[in-house]
Amino acid sequence: MNMGIKRFFKSEQKTIGKATLIIAIFIVFSRILGLIRDRLLASTFGATIELDIYFASFKIPDLIYSIVLAGGVLVSLLPLFSDYYKKNEKEAWKLINSIINIFLIALIVIAFFLFIFTPELINLILPGLNPDYIGEAVNLTRLLFLAVFFLGLSSIFSTVVNYFNRFLIYSIAPVLYNLCIILGILFLAPKIGIFGPAIGVVMGSFLHFLIQFLCSLNYGYKYSLILDVHYKGVKDFFKLLFPRIISAAAGQINLLVITAISSTIAVGAITFFNLADNLRFLPVGFIGISFATAVFPHLSKSVTDKNMSEFSINLKKVFQDVLYLALPISILTFVMRDLIVSIILKTGEFSSLAVEITGACLGIFALSLVFQCLEPTLLRAYFSIKDTKTPAIISLIFLATNFILSFLFVELLKQNGFLNSFILNMFHLKSPEHVLLLGLVFAYNISLVIDFILLSWFLKKKIGGLDLKKSIIKISISSIPMLMVTLFIIGLFNKMALDNFWINLLEFSLVTIFSFATYFIFTYILKTEEAQRIKQFLLNTLDKTLK
Repeated sequence: MNMGIKRFFKSEQKTIGKATLIIAIFIVFSRILGLIRDRLLASTFGATIELDIYFASFKIPDLIYSIVLAGGVLVSLLPLFSDYYKKNEKEAWKLINSIINIFLIALIVIAFFLFIFTPELINLILPGLNPDYIGEAVNLTRLLFLAVFFLGLSSIFSTVVNYFNRFLIYSIAPVLYNLCIILGILFLAPKIGIFGPAIGVVMGSFLHFLIQFLCSLNYGYKYSLILDVHYKGVKDFFKLLFPRIISAAAGQINLLVITAISSTIAVGAITFFNLADNLRFLPVGFIGISFATAVFPHLSKSVTDKNMSEFSINLKKVFQDVLYLALPISILTFVMRDLIVSIILKTGEFSSLAVEITGACLGIFALSLVFQCLEPTLLRAYFSIKDTKTPAIISLIFLATNFILSFLFVELLKQNGFLNSFILNMFHLKSPEHVLLLGLVFAYNISLVIDFILLSWFLKKKIGGLDLKKSIIKISISSIPMLMVTLFIIGLFNKMALDNFWINLLEFSLVTIFSFATYFIFTYILKTEEAQRIKQFLLNTLDKTLK
């Protein structure tokens, strides 16, 4: 049994294809658990003030996490750890321990001040919250800060896990995280309410850290009380990290702005936004993050080996693969937005009205889904060449754009009755009080697109173009017949006028299967590289099965 555990902690996935497959499978599994988690939250609490507080209570800990460890230390530390480990293993572990100890000191100091000033911070990010619920929001925020401690450590050890191509362990960690939250909802929420899932978050973050820590031990890691702030590796790390802090903090501040404005719109607005945001992360995680995570070590190693030709080939291939999957999924998500929300969330206390509003938010997110899926790879291309300054500057533009557009759109919708009615009719909404929320979602997604365009333009100036025009034209043409098939099948179900979980699930399944089959056929006819690879994969699988 011990040998089996050791083999599990040391099994490696060395190729991009195998790594992507492993990551994608577990990301899908984790996201499915996330959907179950959200369904249980919606069913148990509904679009209530309690669930608004739950989602809002994450914002301050998330911001602190971004500031202390930039919410993505992996992308800053991996290239450095890669360089050091190749030259001297002992120095590489010294770098890891120095960063861990600096992190622990910073976190203790921040925790002290956060505990004292949490009430003032809650009043700042939730100006529209009923005073009767301030105490609950304060206690939840303080509790969730414990998760920052474990997730912060986990993000450091994820560097080690990724360097040794241990993508299986890296991918299992978020599965454990979501499982704990689900258990918290099922077994603790009936007794202690919204604090049940919050305790699940803390336990899940601990397991998220533990599994990656145990894996690192198998590769020679040993903790030591080293605090060398003058160590060259530490200085280089913080040079890379500081711009990343700006980028990550800008993203969290954007969400704080949306949360603050949402708290003044109506009860449930924060919940609708966060549930839709979680749903749009399913394709972003499955496609964008899985490909980006798998290719990142290869991009970093190409730069270390000074093989920029290989760098460009890997980057282009991943961009083509992501585009091939993301475009049809974004179209299907927009068309089936209400159906998707209904299947996942319409249960218990979550009403039909809540489904419509969440669906409208998801539909707006779908408009920029292709850019959202491409951006993780785009960012990792920057981090591989050790450029964190450009993304940081662009993130500040993203922050400013979203801030201006958020207030602008909300004011426009308050004063312009025609625009208000247009959006209500566009998404078939019956609740005018939540139209302002859609203005916030529109602002956020326009800002995301601008952010992507700027990142792409500056990367092109650094490494040259990737020549994706042919791929984009072919998959765009193939999406047209796919959309026609999608609308035809949905039209058939609309004539039946039936609405229950199993009918909705059948409709979603048939639309997905026939739409993707149509898309694949047309991309194959147009001879896209991705369709050819899928055909070869299916033939190889069939051949192995028959043998």
